[in-house]
Amino acid sequence: MLTKPQKIELVGQLADILRSNSSLLFVDFTGLNMGELYTLKKDLKKAGAGWKALKKSLVGFAFAKSGRENFDLANHKSSVAVVYGPGESSAVMAKIINDFIVKNKKMEIVGGFLLGEKMLKDAVTILAKLPPREVLLSQVLQMFMSPISGFARVLDGISKKVVI
Repeated sequence: MLTKPQKIELVGQLADILRSNSSLLFVDFTGLNMGELYTLKKDLKKAGAGWKALKKSLVGFAFAKSGRENFDLANHKSSVAVVYGPGESSAVMAKIINDFIVKNKKMEIVGGFLLGEKMLKDAVTILAKLPPREVLLSQVLQMFMSPISGFARVLDGISKKVVI
């Protein structure tokens, strides 16, 4: 059992985390064993993200102390952890969590803040399923090149049809 000074210190630490990170995910980690939790934390650390598990009431106090918009966790029935990271790692962080959920089926995304915007479970899952940045850029480039290559094929077909 934590003493009141220890709880105050933990709330202060979490308030600092809430203030300094634009991306936060709240996950229900009920049912994970220590080996699975260690693997997940290791993967998150490689991506530059952190993990903090606290009581939901302490998270509420930390939100009040940090001055950020609150994410209501009081109605959630199970244990909740905060996965946090800088803005540029938000999609990677969501992807790691989603891949872990698909693989183990023991965890659930509750919601969070990605790049400062409040997102519910479905939005975080959709973000996690997006392809990597390089693939998205190549798809956009292909869309720009498609009319040009189509026009070139039409001209090539006309030149083959017209024989002088």
